[in-house]
Amino acid sequence: MEIEKTKKYIVVYGDFKVLSSAVYNGGFVSAKTIINLNVSNDFTGNAFEMFDSFVKERSLGEREVVGMMTAVPMENAVIQKKKDITAIITAGISKSPSKSTSTINIILMIEKDLSQSAMANTIIVATEAKTAALFELDVKNEHGDLFTGDSTDSVVVACYGYRNEKAGSENEEIFAGKATKLGRAIYEVVREGVKEALFRHDKLKADRQILKRLEERGIHLEDMVSTALELYTPAEGENKDIAVIKERLEETIKKECSDVNVALLLASAFRMDEEEIRSGRAGKAGEADAVCIVADELIGINIAEYIGGKKALFNFFYYDTRKPGILSRLDVFMDDAIGGLIAGCMSKMLG
Repeated sequence: MEIEKTKKYIVVYGDFKVLSSAVYNGGFVSAKTIINLNVSNDFTGNAFEMFDSFVKERSLGEREVVGMMTAVPMENAVIQKKKDITAIITAGISKSPSKSTSTINIILMIEKDLSQSAMANTIIVATEAKTAALFELDVKNEHGDLFTGDSTDSVVVACYGYRNEKAGSENEEIFAGKATKLGRAIYEVVREGVKEALFRHDKLKADRQILKRLEERGIHLEDMVSTALELYTPAEGENKDIAVIKERLEETIKKECSDVNVALLLASAFRMDEEEIRSGRAGKAGEADAVCIVADELIGINIAEYIGGKKALFNFFYYDTRKPGILSRLDVFMDDAIGGLIAGCMSKMLG
């Protein structure tokens, strides 16, 4: 087995039996070449014609080639090896991932003889591992739901290097689910590989700042500042230069959001909305933001008072009852959490 990596493609040469969801010669086939080909972000051509041309230019046997494609640059590819498993992973997501703008391709070369069912197990395990990586990185789609992948993702499982090719031989691995040693190894290689690939391409990491995670949910710093200033009334003798107030408020919000306690309270709010309210776990009361649910106000109050002290409590209710700007558009928990952040920062900044 040999791997060739350039700026335009990654090609794996060998003698494989392959099970894949690849666009070119997918399914269960024998192959000498596996290709991950780079295309432009706005590619709208015919994939089959493109691969036919690529194969012809390099004098590769058309029926012995399995091909997938991605807009992710090949220099961001991750190649990891763990015992009998070699994984090649390219991964990239757009700013707001959707089913047409993000691609994660996974090639697994396994130096074992896997049965067809074990190869199918491997595709399942690899998909589970990819989803786990996206969950750990807190990747959301344009609707705010967990992003689990899209229709352009491909998985290739290729077995090589075994001597006895007879189906059902004693060397054949019958199972490769997570309950097996092989399956667990595949899971870890893919999970870590996807996270590393997304860091290389998108600089995504699990511990990115809370302001960044809010921005990914459509809650931007400038929106919070403009919301805060909608209800701002200068006190007598106070500086009325809005540009100065705006700059000071931006810096105050950034500073307070760098506090791990504020970040965790904000994270708990969007987790409540995304994992409890939207999923229906809170029942009809959650859907209607019923008066019996006060946990959202408690989070907002705690954020406000933690930042700005007792005075911020009254400021929180001032924003919560009027819901200016972005507060009127946010979900059950996030409107109170952001309201608490704004109230706390305004109280602390203005004294």
